[in-house]
Amino acid sequence: MSLKKRTIGILGAGQLAQMTCQAGQALGFEMHVYAQRQDEPAAFVADRVWVGDLQDRERLAEFAQAVSIVTYDTELLPIESVRYIAQFTQAYPDPEILFVAQHRERERNFLQQCGIAMPRIAFVHSEQEAIAAVQAVGVPAVLKTAEQGYDGKGQRKITQSEEVVDAWHQLGELPCVLEEWLDTPLEMSVIVAGAQNGQILPYPVIDNEHRRHILHKSTVPSQLPADAQEQAQQIAIKIATELGLIGLLTVEMFYTKDGRVLVNELAPRPHNSGHHTQLSTATSQFEQLLRAVSGLDLGAVTAKPAAMINLLGDLFLTDNERVYQHVGFLDPQNHEENVYFYGKRAARVGRKLGHVIALGNSVNEASERAQRLYDHYAKQPEDVR
Repeated sequence: MSLKKRTIGILGAGQLAQMTCQAGQALGFEMHVYAQRQDEPAAFVADRVWVGDLQDRERLAEFAQAVSIVTYDTELLPIESVRYIAQFTQAYPDPEILFVAQHRERERNFLQQCGIAMPRIAFVHSEQEAIAAVQAVGVPAVLKTAEQGYDGKGQRKITQSEEVVDAWHQLGELPCVLEEWLDTPLEMSVIVAGAQNGQILPYPVIDNEHRRHILHKSTVPSQLPADAQEQAQQIAIKIATELGLIGLLTVEMFYTKDGRVLVNELAPRPHNSGHHTQLSTATSQFEQLLRAVSGLDLGAVTAKPAAMINLLGDLFLTDNERVYQHVGFLDPQNHEENVYFYGKRAARVGRKLGHVIALGNSVNEASERAQRLYDHYAKQPEDVR
């Protein structure tokens, strides 16, 4: 089948799917998305939109049979639906990788089996296990639900041992993981691609800054010690190899005050911290995903100094012009600094509506240029920190 006639489907239709669609169309693919609503970001750009419930097997089968390959924009999908789709077409990354990544207990067990360093943990399924967990992990610690946790959701900080049982009840008595609380670690991520021919290729390490548990800013090149960056990339390569990755995997990590590199979590998809690659690298993370799953050679990943800052709904609550409803870059011809919006219909606190990207001769220059773009929308920047 010729490249131009190949059709790729994305299960999920958020902003990651939107940018993946645009990358696929530039490569000559026909891009389909499976959305739960017609007004999701990817629906504005896809060649075809399939609207349906994620549990609707008849609709899922129709979608899967209409495309050559299926990939995803989130790991938080009903795993049985993903496995069902894989009966009709190629699905990458392998559904079993999603099965691992969407559940913290399975994820931590996998990392332990691979000998990957991570914060001290203990699993919690009952009051008795909660008490035992806090004795094993110590305080401070953070209790996280095993499923459906992202951007700080489903978490409770534990500062005293006696708080853990109440915290477990507050989280709905769901299966949880108790993790040691790290003292102001630096945060980083490595995005790694796995091709059908077995090639594994990581992007450079990305430095990340979070505010209120939501990613605020990402920069490259990393300012961490060179040996820590090398260790982080090798960890990502090892995990991708152990998983038999075809597609994209993001490994979020901590760099501790005592020089340890610890894995935080896995995301088998494009990642918010990788948005800078839209301008900073010859091959964006979105194009790389499609190259990986379609059998094309992986593209170059060398990155120019860059900074990306998220634009949250907090900045647009009183914006009557609703500039955030624009889809794509505001200035498609500017490859040095730009603003990208996802076209979402409404602004809400903490909701990601877009991002700014700037390049520079150094990471400091890129950060200063990105901050100027951000400040155009942040009338009172300090208020959103």
